[in-house]
Amino acid sequence: MAHRIDLYSILVSYANKNNSPYIDVDAFLDFLGKYAKKHCEEHPEWLKWANDRSKKFWAEMAILVEEDKCELLTDTDEGRIYMPYFYLEVIKKAYQRMEEDADLPFPCEESLKITMPENQLKLLGSEYDIIEYMGHPQDSDIPILKFNFHEECGYALALASMVPRIIIETAILKLRNYLRKSGNMEFAIRKLAAQLQGKESYLRGLLNQILMRPLECYSAIEGGGEFSSLFWAHFCILIKNDIRKKKERLAEDIAAFQSVTIIEAISEHFKAMVVKKQEAELAFKSLENHLAQPPYLYAMEKILMFTNNKGVLLLGQYTEDELGEWLKDKTTKSKDNQLPDLLIVQGSPEERFYLCKDKMIPLCSKLLADSRQKAKDEITKNWRKLLLEYLREPPMNSDAEFDVYLTKVTGKLCPNLIALLEDPKLPLVCDEIENNPTANPSPVKLFNKGVLLPYSTLLYLNRKEILTEARLVLPFWYSLPIITPIIAFFKNLARRRNAPKLIPDIGTDGEPGARNKRDRAGEIRAAADALESDLVPTGYTLDSYLEELENRWSQLINQKARENLIEDVKSLIRDNLRQHLKLKKYYRFTHEIIHQMAVGIVTFTPTLSSLSGRESLVLYSELYLIKLLKNIK
Repeated sequence: MAHRIDLYSILVSYANKNNSPYIDVDAFLDFLGKYAKKHCEEHPEWLKWANDRSKKFWAEMAILVEEDKCELLTDTDEGRIYMPYFYLEVIKKAYQRMEEDADLPFPCEESLKITMPENQLKLLGSEYDIIEYMGHPQDSDIPILKFNFHEECGYALALASMVPRIIIETAILKLRNYLRKSGNMEFAIRKLAAQLQGKESYLRGLLNQILMRPLECYSAIEGGGEFSSLFWAHFCILIKNDIRKKKERLAEDIAAFQSVTIIEAISEHFKAMVVKKQEAELAFKSLENHLAQPPYLYAMEKILMFTNNKGVLLLGQYTEDELGEWLKDKTTKSKDNQLPDLLIVQGSPEERFYLCKDKMIPLCSKLLADSRQKAKDEITKNWRKLLLEYLREPPMNSDAEFDVYLTKVTGKLCPNLIALLEDPKLPLVCDEIENNPTANPSPVKLFNKGVLLPYSTLLYLNRKEILTEARLVLPFWYSLPIITPIIAFFKNLARRRNAPKLIPDIGTDGEPGARNKRDRAGEIRAAADALESDLVPTGYTLDSYLEELENRWSQLINQKARENLIEDVKSLIRDNLRQHLKLKKYYRFTHEIIHQMAVGIVTFTPTLSSLSGRESLVLYSELYLIKLLKNIK
């Protein structure tokens, strides 16, 4: 009986004594009372169960049921207790005697003298079932595994936690017992030497290991090595065929047949895992080679479509989860406090690219070279149009304004270049190259004392040279310093004269004034529609683009504070527009006027001028003004 007097220990001992997980409540209480009275004089602690045992029993039983250690069954009038871990304990004890029982088959219901419910068993009816199970093992010991060996070799019970190590070690001990008897060792050496020619020393070494150090064999099986897998494949077939020929099988023969069946299946699983691992390693090597090839920047969608040199998708030789783990490892692990070998570059809010660290500077150099002529051509074309109309813009007259303008043009033409140059990891990569004496020097200088060089310097573009080139294809009088300003003056004067004006409300009955107001409102809405089509990028609506710009300049973490800030900005823009409409009723709304209003709102409001994302805020103000003008009445 149990030495401990807690209820669970007593129940376990009682179930073991009766060799059944089912306990009748009344019979158990009667036994407990008699046992406690018999032993309370020698062991006073048993007095607890000698008096008022029923009340104490049900109090502790409620706790055991809540902890899932026991179940109460109501299939009889008296009630029964079911011990769910009874079979598990019985099987565990059987495997603890594996050396003593090496000449016997694996534990089964008959040898353990138990009868298990079918719903607590998981049948593995073939070697294929064992291999499948090894690929997807269960997490708990319930249901209990039942290995069916067929060919009149019975079956075996085992717990999931015993697979594969304990069940393999048990099988090796049974094979050692088999080899020690009836000259089986010499028989195995003679047969296998003919099949494994040139590997006799390895063969003898493994057979001797089974005899002398059987528990060490598991590591070789788990490793899935080439010779280990080859040996077990031949050895298992040899033992099976030898036992099949016997007319009368002894217990040790059945034990050996069961053992080689289990080892053969599990060894094949480990070999397949090694092959799969090798394929995955080769696939990841191929993936690394892909990432080191132009265009260097790769989104996940592109990585998923990489193929090997035979055109077979790499995804399949590794899983998406394995790919995710590999990318996480490559982008997070580093040596000597340096950046990881693979970097993540953020493009637009929805885009992420992967880039090899050693390709970041060469890619910047290439994109700068590719963007130089594109940016120059774009600016030259825009300025030529302005000069033809005798107009000028600030970037033509100021190097600082030119750099701001050049940044916008480059971002439009080559967004990946902007993403790279604004990435905070770029200066760190440059520092690593400068501090590494064995690294190739950077092909281009990007920073001066840790500060990114101006875009005009990076792209080797000069404001005055571009302005000169823009004038070269124009008629000669556009370059005359005296005539051009005069023509521009009269051109601008003509524009102002031809601009539609709002006629004052002079009607006595309100009709002419109301008509003029409607005409003027229609003109404003038409101008706002035209400006909207010019400023809103393709693929966006006015509202969706306003929402994106809000995300750029309003970066407060607190959601309520962010909403309040956005509403304050909108209110400020509305107030500013009302004042302009009151003071200046007769001018046309052009992009230049809208831009000046937006710049004024942002610049002369201290709270707004201190916000990050100033350019986005100015553009947001322009578009919100346009939205208000579209709805004017």
